[in-house]
Amino acid sequence: MNCKETQEVIHAYLDGELDVVHNLAVEQHLRECAACARSVRGQQSLRKVMGSRSLYFEAPRGLEKRVRSAVRQANKAESARWSWRWASTWGWPQVLTTLAAAAVVLMIAIPLVMRTSTEDRLSQEIVSGHVRSLMASHLFDVASADPHTVKPWFNGKLPFSPPVTDLAAQGFPLIGGRQDYVENHPVAALVYQHRKHFINLFIWPSTRLSSTAEQFRTQQGYNTIHWSQGGMEYWAVSDMNQVDLGSFVQLLRSGSPSPSPP
Repeated sequence: MNCKETQEVIHAYLDGELDVVHNLAVEQHLRECAACARSVRGQQSLRKVMGSRSLYFEAPRGLEKRVRSAVRQANKAESARWSWRWASTWGWPQVLTTLAAAAVVLMIAIPLVMRTSTEDRLSQEIVSGHVRSLMASHLFDVASADPHTVKPWFNGKLPFSPPVTDLAAQGFPLIGGRQDYVENHPVAALVYQHRKHFINLFIWPSTRLSSTAEQFRTQQGYNTIHWSQGGMEYWAVSDMNQVDLGSFVQLLRSGSPSPSPP
């Protein structure tokens, strides 16, 4: 991240509105650029001064209560007037039919929106975990290409035993694993390599009863693939193209063993 890019997001950084990836990039630039670091310190000093109570005017006691009361009375009057006008124009049967149709649409749409929002949030967290492991040079806690070394390492660290598959012969060698966290829950992170690209494979127990198809997403230039299989949730993330990442997932799905009990 250069000076121009840093200045464009500096207020969001100070407000704590940046995601983990951009936050780490800004902090790294501030460590390397004295000018931008001075600018941030100046902004922080200004915010401290502006937060001083001496600059605030204290409203008279009871003002908030009077304002809220006046707003409620105005809202009640306006709502009653519009309700009567709407019912008089359309008739109560039409009004009730419209409300019932709207309720049905909401019952269908809200779960879909919530599911999409959850998937997007998870995808962002997976990408952040991948980038964090690369920037902190903490790809793995156990470095090994042997599944019989990596898999037992998780014993006692996780309440489940993640499937570990060797794909070295297919061009995706296992290089290690680590314990990570997704939504504040401990998960297994297996690390594979393909040419010069690293793949983080996050695994944790699933609440789904059946397997699901792969879901592709792209976040900040990183590709992710999510699926469920054998009682586990899988998220693969890498900077390599979707075709190669998809091939990795297909190999993994065809050779993934059943999970062992904890």
